[in-house]
Amino acid sequence: MIVDQQLHGYRHGHELLSGTIRLPARDQDLVDRLSDIAGPIGPGEKFAPYLTCYPLPSGTHYVVARTWLDAAVPRAGCVRTRSLIIAMSDWVGLADPAAMARAATDAGPTDPGRQLMLPAAAATALPPAQGPGVELVEALFLEDSVPIAVFGAATPELLAIRILTAIWPAMRGQFTVSTFSNSPRTIAKRSFDLVFAPVGARSRFTDWKGRRVDGKRVTPSRHHWSDRIANEVFQSPHPSLLGLDVFGEMVVDERGSRDALRLSLLWEELAGKIEAEPHAALGLLDIANTRPARRSALIDRLTPTLAAAAKSAGSHMPAADAWRFLQVLIGKLGETRWQLSLARSVRSTTAKLAGRSPLEAVAAIPGLLHEKGGDFLIGGLANGIARTRPFNPTAAALAQLPPAEVLRVVLAAQDLTATALGEDVGLDLPLASGIETAPPAQRSEAFRRFQQHLVEDRHAVLLRALIADAAGDVVVAEARRLAATNRLQRAAINDVLVEAARRSGTVTDVRDIASGVQQGNATDRMLRALLDPTAADVDWILASLPKDDPRRTALLVDTLAAASQDQLRSIVAKPNVLTQIISLLGSTKAEAEVLARIAETVPLQAEVSVPLVVRILSALPTKRSSALAAMAVEKALSRNIGADRDKTLATLIGHAGPALDPAGTMRTGLASNIPAELASRNLALFDSCGPVTRAGFLRHPEVLAETIMARHVVDLSYNAAEAAGRLLWDSEMVNKRGYVRASAALLHFLMQQRGVSASPLIAAAFPSVYRELQKDSIPDFLAFVFIFLDWDRCKIARGDLAEAFLSSQWRARDIALAAARTGDAERILHNIARRQGGAAALSSMQRELEMIPDAWRSQVRKTIKDVAKRDGLLAKLPFDI
Repeated sequence: MIVDQQLHGYRHGHELLSGTIRLPARDQDLVDRLSDIAGPIGPGEKFAPYLTCYPLPSGTHYVVARTWLDAAVPRAGCVRTRSLIIAMSDWVGLADPAAMARAATDAGPTDPGRQLMLPAAAATALPPAQGPGVELVEALFLEDSVPIAVFGAATPELLAIRILTAIWPAMRGQFTVSTFSNSPRTIAKRSFDLVFAPVGARSRFTDWKGRRVDGKRVTPSRHHWSDRIANEVFQSPHPSLLGLDVFGEMVVDERGSRDALRLSLLWEELAGKIEAEPHAALGLLDIANTRPARRSALIDRLTPTLAAAAKSAGSHMPAADAWRFLQVLIGKLGETRWQLSLARSVRSTTAKLAGRSPLEAVAAIPGLLHEKGGDFLIGGLANGIARTRPFNPTAAALAQLPPAEVLRVVLAAQDLTATALGEDVGLDLPLASGIETAPPAQRSEAFRRFQQHLVEDRHAVLLRALIADAAGDVVVAEARRLAATNRLQRAAINDVLVEAARRSGTVTDVRDIASGVQQGNATDRMLRALLDPTAADVDWILASLPKDDPRRTALLVDTLAAASQDQLRSIVAKPNVLTQIISLLGSTKAEAEVLARIAETVPLQAEVSVPLVVRILSALPTKRSSALAAMAVEKALSRNIGADRDKTLATLIGHAGPALDPAGTMRTGLASNIPAELASRNLALFDSCGPVTRAGFLRHPEVLAETIMARHVVDLSYNAAEAAGRLLWDSEMVNKRGYVRASAALLHFLMQQRGVSASPLIAAAFPSVYRELQKDSIPDFLAFVFIFLDWDRCKIARGDLAEAFLSSQWRARDIALAAARTGDAERILHNIARRQGGAAALSSMQRELEMIPDAWRSQVRKTIKDVAKRDGLLAKLPFDI
């Protein structure tokens, strides 16, 4: 690897004498400063050559410098310093940092700086270092990170080289150390991480904010891992802390964090305690959970250990403690996919624990269900208590739990389901109460699991809860099942079926099934009297009741209001039925509600749904009508729904209010598959909508740019392009960053478009890009807009704009407006004027002055005149300005 050098010494003061690399000013200033003597020295005072190691501010290189006292110079305190400058990527991966120190020493204080080729050799063995090793590693790695000053150390350079060799790459790249310092040393007002100072320099460190270490004193360790780290850093022939990195993270740790080292040491310590202390497994999981990138792999490694810890807890801990341990264990595993062996082991452990102490298991259920990690354990617990005999005491304990918890436990194991429902143990009512408040998915699972067991009258309360909202086919299937199992001879069960049939619209089917077995006439009469929300019954209402019968509309409203979404779609599947419904309803709030459900639920053509929505908006609550209006807007944007399309859309957009998704609306209305004529009309609508709604569009300038570019060509009408330009320009007021990014992307696209409709967009996009180019630094996303071959980025932009304008159909007034908005109109128009056709372009701008917005017109007029005078074009202008 290549190592550059700089040699500093006294000439007309301390200065750079020779070197092989030219550094940025900030980097060079630091090397110049740190190459000078490290603190004042007294008359006749001498010191041994010392090392100064530090990264450059730019982060591109690292410096290892050797400083000698320059006795050849009569002036006291002069030094010679050879700074070896190595690329940061080479430095952090260097196996032998001591090689840099040796290279500096071998080159000496007088030879000119020459570029070195440092071989990539293996690290040389280092002699052991004596002194304050334990206190140093505690300060560096185990305690709060503060600057450290070591006074009177016997071998400061060996200590420093060993530390630099041992630490991980990220820390090495940031570490600053000086092996001799008569006073504190800093970089950018930040103290060196480590300095070694003579004992006599203590008085100069009175304001030292960091830690002071006696370099001659050996202190006892204060932390578990102090001695181990100290031995690795200061005694090993090849010091390296990477061997302590259990996780393999320190080599890629960008922050140089000491946490990874501490956690690795803690991991090894806990791993050694697992057999005697199962709770150590929880500590290992805590550590694994702090390493998200390696969490799954670490947990896989822990699988045998975790399984053993779970088994030990289930066998030896008191039941309550065991359940708590298992819950915490599973909770810490979180959602990581475990190995199947661990899942089996934990489930087996919980089943045995519950079977051995069923009442304690029941007592543990509330905690398991309401805290993280308990769900997985419930399955094994349910299997365990299902096998206990007699079961009644366990059932009585279960019945005391909240109904929702009883349901979850009984559903957790097939064996427990069969036992709880097959025997009369008093769990039917708690289970029914749990089902009534259960979420739909759990209710469906309960029906699937419980169904085959429900045959007796005591099960009626359960069946009622399970099929309270069942679809018709479910009710019919249940009627058939019971007809085959108990011949419908259980009165309480039959009552549940009747109620379910009335609710689900399966009256006829249930009646047909009941007609084959013994059944009371009262039930038949009740079923025949019902009207259900079916297409057949709606047909009956529309066809059988006279048109002037007031019940006709009322029954239609009630029936349709009771219909589910699927039923509603089925009812209006026939076009003539939908037409009649729409013609009858809509005069009252209830009727509008029904029509709103149809509009929301039934897939309708825009030509049908949009007029329907417009008709009922005023009769609906604001939130509901806004959502419907937004839905109708989405449908109408891509269709030509008649002569009043734009007026209808304007009404809908205004009514949608906050329910309208501006970004989605723009993507829909300007999609590439939308004809240019419709897209142009849509843009005009977006620009002309009310202030609040328009502000929503203004918040998404990048979407506007994205949709225009997705059309691959500016095929919009000129008026539509003007509307888009106004939206883009005004977006700066509400989303300045988005406006700049959108302008950059759009301008790159527009510069390739020569049609007239591109120019209103140029007027909105060019100014922001130009203003950004005027800044010292520009965002990366602007780099692709223009090809910068000149240091003056704005000059390139002015030239590209002028060239594109003069070879296009762009309107002169738009380019004049773009120039005015940049604040640099004179230079932009001058760039245009001096080109072939420039005078004609200025004339066009002059003729179109009245079409330029008032806010910019006078500025453009003055600029044209100034440029014309400057370029001698006044005589070529068609009239006096």
